[in-house]
Amino acid sequence: MTYKKRFLCGLLLPFSIALYLLAHRFPHATERWFSMGLYRVLTETYGRVFGYLPFSVSQFLIILLPIGALVYIIYETYLIISKRGKRKTHTLRMLANGVCTVGVLVSMFMMGAGLNYARLELSESLGLEVRPSHPAELAALTEILVQHANELAPQVARNDHEHMVVTANSMVGLSREARVIMRSAGEEFPVLRGFVPHAKPIAYSRFMSRLRIVGVYSPFTMEANVNVDVPHYHIPATMIHELAHFRGIMREDEANFIAWLVGHYSGYADFAYSGTLLALTYAANQLHRVNSDEHGRIMGNLSHYVWADFAANREYWQQFEGPLADVSRAVNDAYLRANRQDDGVQSYGRVVDLLLAYFRDRLVLEP
Repeated sequence: MTYKKRFLCGLLLPFSIALYLLAHRFPHATERWFSMGLYRVLTETYGRVFGYLPFSVSQFLIILLPIGALVYIIYETYLIISKRGKRKTHTLRMLANGVCTVGVLVSMFMMGAGLNYARLELSESLGLEVRPSHPAELAALTEILVQHANELAPQVARNDHEHMVVTANSMVGLSREARVIMRSAGEEFPVLRGFVPHAKPIAYSRFMSRLRIVGVYSPFTMEANVNVDVPHYHIPATMIHELAHFRGIMREDEANFIAWLVGHYSGYADFAYSGTLLALTYAANQLHRVNSDEHGRIMGNLSHYVWADFAANREYWQQFEGPLADVSRAVNDAYLRANRQDDGVQSYGRVVDLLLAYFRDRLVLEP
């Protein structure tokens, strides 16, 4: 391919952006034709290429591709400087390759993740009525989650410090359990139906913690990647969260709700407890903002096991505070805003509103 044709490859960039804007304008069409149509074909075909592997390919690409790009730039720059008679040709070739690469990567991102940000709200897919809620309902929700956490806390394995440890023989074994759970959830909830890959432990998980990252979905390889250095109570819910992204649930708060919902119905104590603590954290934080006295009263009933896990979590993350964590937070915030996740949508944030809608229908929270 000549460099002129590579410039044409760069047209994928404006085409992808136009498609993204169009998808946001017509979410029902996006849901039907892409999220529940073409995207499912991609997960059943391309998603299987890397999905069966128990190790993450993207963890290597994240390192190798920037190194390769740097080597290429240095090489082309050398040719531009040394080949005086062909400087224009080498310059245009390097620019064309860069434009083509950006176009291909952006189009892959749109197919692997981006367009799913424009699909219907998860509440509509699950038939949940999300509406502004009274603070008393939020308090009741928090109380229910505290009760569930207390019931589940003694059912999980714990170390000598009373911190939760996963019961699977290895993180790969835990990933197998996550696949089983997600396949079962797909039978109950059509939005989750389809092929389920491995949720893959990252080799440099400790470095991910320095970036304040507990999991990441790669739209380029369609892999769900998990930080396994964190306190264990995070890991099962994080696996389900990242697998929810694979299934096209891209909004972070909605993926958190799926992590709770799937864990709640899983029949696996590790996943139920992990998802419950995730949900409780969000609900309790929101309750503290609107009624700190009620928050103190309800959280005072929390099991000492749960407090032990929360204390271990706080101590773990304190060691990573610093400029690197701040930069990572800023980058993640910019990414979410670019994909139109700039607020919580409803009064308490999407994940808490979904929890309120779920329990309102089933347990009748009194205002």
